[in-house]
Amino acid sequence: MAATQKRTLDFHTGDEVIAEIQNLRRSGYTKTKTWNLTQICEHLTATMTGGMDGFGFRLPWILRATLIKWIFNRMLRTRKMSSGPTLDRLKPKSEPGPDDDAIINDCIATIERAKAFAGPIEDYPFLNELPVEDWKQFMWMHAGHHLGFLVPNEPDS
Repeated sequence: MAATQKRTLDFHTGDEVIAEIQNLRRSGYTKTKTWNLTQICEHLTATMTGGMDGFGFRLPWILRATLIKWIFNRMLRTRKMSSGPTLDRLKPKSEPGPDDDAIINDCIATIERAKAFAGPIEDYPFLNELPVEDWKQFMWMHAGHHLGFLVPNEPDS
């Protein structure tokens, strides 16, 4: 039997992200990496909330203006994101195990908030002067990256 492969998901709206979360919750899933749906939702909530409310830190200006700006623009252009290290403050705190509906529901509520968020995005830790619409596209891509590691047990009909 072949190993389960990560899916390639490319969400362009928060509604698409919510629909996928609901599908995974309804159908069940197979993990291709470590985090379950609850842990992914916890991570997505932390990253979206940080973008809207602030993270409390910023990377050095030179990195924000050069390397990270180049990487970010490349991701937006190609709609592809690679795995990388996760900051400790953005790692899920919940333990592996059965999914937690409260954490998943909180993520969905955060996505709804992000959909309506008009900015501004102030003191974003990774970029200078980040347009809100670019941030939203990055959040939807980021969600697709992580949710792609969960394969639904039954295809969405």
